[in-house]
Amino acid sequence: MANWKKTALDEDNGVIYEQELNSWLPKRILDFHVHVFHEQTIPAGGEGFALPGVSLRSYTIPELRSDLEAVYPGKETAAVVFGFPDAAYDFEENNRYVAENSDCGRVFPFRLVRPDEDPEALDRDLRNGNFLGVKPYLCYVQGKGPEEIEILDMIPHRLMEVIDGLGSNVMLHVPRGARLADPVNQAQIKELALTHKNARIILAHIGRAYYLKNITGWIEPLQDFENLYVDTAMLNNWEVIEYLLGHFDHSRIIYGTDMPISLCGGKSVEINDQYTYVTSEPWPLSISDDHGKLVFTSFLYEELRAVKKAGERAGVDGDFHDKFFWNNGMNLLEKAQSRREQ
Repeated sequence: MANWKKTALDEDNGVIYEQELNSWLPKRILDFHVHVFHEQTIPAGGEGFALPGVSLRSYTIPELRSDLEAVYPGKETAAVVFGFPDAAYDFEENNRYVAENSDCGRVFPFRLVRPDEDPEALDRDLRNGNFLGVKPYLCYVQGKGPEEIEILDMIPHRLMEVIDGLGSNVMLHVPRGARLADPVNQAQIKELALTHKNARIILAHIGRAYYLKNITGWIEPLQDFENLYVDTAMLNNWEVIEYLLGHFDHSRIIYGTDMPISLCGGKSVEINDQYTYVTSEPWPLSISDDHGKLVFTSFLYEELRAVKKAGERAGVDGDFHDKFFWNNGMNLLEKAQSRREQ
């Protein structure tokens, strides 16, 4: 499992951390995009979560705490966590584990949400279950193929009304092949932002804009919606991040990594207005280095390298680092916590 858990505890990655990242990173780091689950979430006989070179049957909150220290030694760290969205996994157990093992001090829970849920049940959970946001996902939509699914299929207005009423957060993984550049997605993102102005909508992975053409001209129409945010989870393309920094409010850009996926060795690359992952081990989502010619660091460290290069080219300062790595995300959590306690 040499491709798994590429942290600063590993000799080669420790050199990368010390030479390239340690002095550049701020003292506090909030990862706003982390998946956790334990083995009871997987049904008997069910498959684990497949990653390059490893299949996970759990990724627990204690393990996450340890990995945060290993990835960012010497830093104060925190994380927003939600379960693994898989229709075959135990939905209730996924959410129960997250809620009961998050302290809302270092680990902040979001709730997986299905489109067919009772709004009153969602309201009770958001008020009483420590949840500070929700995570809808494509796999919970029934009766449509992956390319037919729309955002409003994943998170309909009747559930958004609950979230809006509590001033809570939505971590939105946009569907459809064109992602951020899809006209249906663009229209429905705007519709949600306009209709539910107290809800804060975070477009995961910058709306899945992993390559430059997918963001160019498509992030600008969203700039003026003050309740729209983006996270940078698994973004390894510095050109995409540089473009984002030049065309989107810096106070609404949030650091996220997609751990534990991002702990694997690999990199997302752009090829001819497309993207793919390159890994040392075979993975359904990647092309792999079957000749063994490359030495990989983690997706996570490649993301940090991309953010660093993009920020240098865009001329951002230390104030941006504090906002991006901590303040922007923490403000969302504090607002959700405050509204829930009213």
